[in-house]
Amino acid sequence: MRFRPTYGSIWGVTWPLILAGISETVIDVTDTIFLAHYGTAELAAIGVADSVYGLSLFLVIGLVEATQILIGRRSGEAQAVKVGQMFNHGLALLVLVSLSMIPVMLGAVPHALDALLTAPQIAADAFAYLRIAVFALVFQAFNLALSAFFIGISRTRVLVAAAVILSATNIVLDWLLIFGNGGFPELGIGGAARATLAAEIATSAFLLAFVLHRGYAARFGLFRLRDWDFRLAGRIALMGLPVSLNALVDMAKWFVLIVIIERLGERTLASANIVLSCYTLFLIPVDNFSETICTMVSNLIGQNHLRKLRLLLARTIRLAYAVILPVLVLAVLFPAPLLSLFTPDDALAAASVGGLLAVALATVVAVPGDTWFSAVLGTGDTRVAFAIQLTATTGALLWAWLIALHAGLGLGFILLGEVLAWLVCLAASSWWFRGRRWLRLTL
Repeated sequence: MRFRPTYGSIWGVTWPLILAGISETVIDVTDTIFLAHYGTAELAAIGVADSVYGLSLFLVIGLVEATQILIGRRSGEAQAVKVGQMFNHGLALLVLVSLSMIPVMLGAVPHALDALLTAPQIAADAFAYLRIAVFALVFQAFNLALSAFFIGISRTRVLVAAAVILSATNIVLDWLLIFGNGGFPELGIGGAARATLAAEIATSAFLLAFVLHRGYAARFGLFRLRDWDFRLAGRIALMGLPVSLNALVDMAKWFVLIVIIERLGERTLASANIVLSCYTLFLIPVDNFSETICTMVSNLIGQNHLRKLRLLLARTIRLAYAVILPVLVLAVLFPAPLLSLFTPDDALAAASVGGLLAVALATVVAVPGDTWFSAVLGTGDTRVAFAIQLTATTGALLWAWLIALHAGLGLGFILLGEVLAWLVCLAASSWWFRGRRWLRLTL
């Protein structure tokens, strides 16, 4: 369970996460691609629905991150029993939170969409997706808890198979249910929601079967809550709260950005959804290298190998650039083939090129920015991480508001706010981490 910051070890933990991230992102991207061929209104609505669904996950994300950091720390200390305790308490909190979000979403979201959006049809279509997909929250929380466990003990290959099941189920059911193929009813955006729910359920079944079959449940004492520790649960919740707020700010950023862009027209919103889907793809390796950093910084601190932390960061940044730069170069040089995957409308694809260039530049800055930010999270100082995220997000949204609604510039200039946000994140995170202020923390 103890991690070593070699290139091989970093890549060994990260490559399954990248493949899993690609497969998981297929859900959002597949919905976008299929609905782009179904109707422009549905394409615009899925971007709104995805941003709202992301908002509903903010507490889940915080608890998962806190659980993962603590599992990584106990794994570095080689305490298998305590790894299981961290997982069990984290899972219980996740199930409770995800169940509580369902009535909140069903009751509040339709009124919020009607109040915030200027197009009633987009609001109606977005809620048609959300009223079904919201039930996937519980299964996704379960899947994320098990992902945190496997990342924390540096055993990530199973996540590839889980993600393949997730994406394959979603793709097949999208094709059947959105368009009514194979004798199934044509459900449009509601079919995409049903596909998402079914994909999460199938993945939960696979992961549960895996941990039971491979003996992880017995070795670490998973799924046992006989000795509930309120202090441990409180520690996870308190550590997770700033991360939850961090996730809320991040998700709210995308929702507010979508609301700002929606005021520029349906086609501009459709173009933004295409570009942001590309951006999501670009960020997959960045996010997953950062996931490795977050947990392995905690692991190395648990081993008391503090001198190896900077080496871990430097090697991770080099590996991340080696993976992502070839993809970005191809996307910038040949944008048409990439954009054509998302829309058959040549004019809409052409209007998206400027935005694509902006998010490609943002991804270049995101590699060191997200790496250093995740190192801050890995120390356990989630309050500082929240402050950094809030500052970066506020700057990005202020930029978008000024550029879109006052300067009247296009999508590409609006999305340059992402470059600004990552620069702020890089500067603040690296300054704080190098100051070693995290040495005062005890997890």
